[in-house]
Amino acid sequence: MRSLTHLERLEAESIHILREVVAEAEKPVMLYSVGKDSAVMLHLAKKAFYPAPPPFPLLHVDTTWKFKDMYALREKAARDAGMELLVYHNPEAKARGINPFEHGPLHTDMWKTQGLKQALDLHGFDVAFGGARRDEEKSRAKERVFSFRTA
Repeated sequence: MRSLTHLERLEAESIHILREVVAEAEKPVMLYSVGKDSAVMLHLAKKAFYPAPPPFPLLHVDTTWKFKDMYALREKAARDAGMELLVYHNPEAKARGINPFEHGPLHTDMWKTQGLKQALDLHGFDVAFGGARRDEEKSRAKERVFSFRTA
């Protein structure tokens, strides 16, 4: 019997984590932004629960700044996976017309950070799967497999 490659070990560990967390969580959700990391997370979730669809919805915290084709891809990915897709827009950011060109970091805070907190609270999710990569952002370098947060 051959031993697993490094990538196969990482995949197996990820699938194990997904299954264990779902077994313990009351209301999990997977964050889905239509990016490369989201695509990998969705693929792992589909493998983890095959042949059934993953037993949690996808959540897109939408800043309204994606290309139209990305929205179509988002819908198709959820449909093909047999998963419910929840889309959340921060109502205050929308009402104030917050955009990335005029508002810079405020845009990120209101649409993404505050929007995510609002969506998690609104739906009562107790676990959120995300695909943040430690090597892409300095603030994520300290993250490990689990990040425990309070609202």
